[in-house]
Amino acid sequence: MRWAAARDLFERVARWADQHSPQTLFARALIIIVVPMLLLQALSAWWFYSQRGDNVTNRLAILLVRDLRVLIALRADFPDDEHRAWILRSSAQDLLLFVSFRKGIVRPFRQPEYFDIAAREVQGALEADLKRPFYINNDVGGGQMLIEIQLNDGDVMDVLVPHVRLTFGSSFAYVLAQLGSALVLFGLAIWFMRRELVPIEHLGVAADALGKGRDVPDFAFSGGTREVRNAATAFHTMRIRLRRSIQQRTEMLAGVSHDLRTPLTRMKLSLALLPESPETRELADDVIDMERMIEGYLAFARGEGDEDPAPVDLAEILEDVAAGARRDNANVEVGSQGDMNVELRALAIKRCLTNLVSNALRHGTRVRIHAVRGRTSVEITIDDDGPGIPPDRREDVFRAFFRLDESRNADTGGVGLGLTIARDVARSHGGDVALDTSPLGGLRVVVRIPV
Repeated sequence: MRWAAARDLFERVARWADQHSPQTLFARALIIIVVPMLLLQALSAWWFYSQRGDNVTNRLAILLVRDLRVLIALRADFPDDEHRAWILRSSAQDLLLFVSFRKGIVRPFRQPEYFDIAAREVQGALEADLKRPFYINNDVGGGQMLIEIQLNDGDVMDVLVPHVRLTFGSSFAYVLAQLGSALVLFGLAIWFMRRELVPIEHLGVAADALGKGRDVPDFAFSGGTREVRNAATAFHTMRIRLRRSIQQRTEMLAGVSHDLRTPLTRMKLSLALLPESPETRELADDVIDMERMIEGYLAFARGEGDEDPAPVDLAEILEDVAAGARRDNANVEVGSQGDMNVELRALAIKRCLTNLVSNALRHGTRVRIHAVRGRTSVEITIDDDGPGIPPDRREDVFRAFFRLDESRNADTGGVGLGLTIARDVARSHGGDVALDTSPLGGLRVVVRIPV
């Protein structure tokens, strides 16, 4: 139970970190490198200041208190004015201590700040060695510390101590060395990470282009890690296999088309030579249905063929689709918003939209087509005023050969491939087709194509 609780806690922390961390591999890799480096820098700085810094300051504070004790002893042994002047002059020249004497008592002691290491070390040394009333003020300015010490004869010895007597000069150099090494290491880390991630970015761009149905030229990685080179090799292999599969399917379907059309043509010629009768009319209708179904099957399996993506004006394609529907006196409205110049397979998209408009007109009397250019995709909506499709059946109609009307009557629908072909074309461009309720009261078909 204890291990399970720890594992759950770790999973929650990992999920939180994943949600709140940067989403790019470059940023995450830098964090992986920078965070341990910063921790190492912080630990080394802490060790330097807590061990060497405190120890050196402590030793300097002890030496300072010993000098103060010598000055107090000299003041007691030679109280005359001539020796007092000599003490003041020698302490300033030889000890860097600026001493003065006055009548009175020292001010009440005030505890130094926690981070004032020099004042705390001097306080500890005075309490341990001098054992006299004293006062410390490290905020007098001028890079000095004021120490007041009570003497036995009622005088107070004021001492201004320069900070150079209580600190070591290598701290600023140490900080500069730490910052300089950190900048150099950060620069090298950024350079190496950027160099290693460039092939991954190229591979991502190539995979995105392949997912959108665009041609991907051959590329090779001269550098990069072994894992990246293996991923690039696997991508090349996948691309070649996909291209070979599409080519084999197209070639096979060309032969199937020829083989199926030949007997159908012979059947139509034979029926034309037979005398007209109810039986021959029924047989002719069956031949027409077979031809129509074969055309639908071939259109579904053929997909996009060998068509290459190219920059086209999508608005013109929408107008062509609408014009084709209007030839049968259909009520079709067309509109667009934004730049409609996109790179896609024009014939495939036209086939997709034609199927969707034909389905809409088969079940309704009015169709409205509207395209909007977004930041990352073009969204085409096709609305009709037909009966629509129940929400629980909207995903089923994308299955091949599925029809809501199970009678398979040609007057109520096709062979069940229109929406399947449309989604197949959209997904081959990296997009998709979805169904919703139309403001016209019927069905809304939404086609999204990334740009």
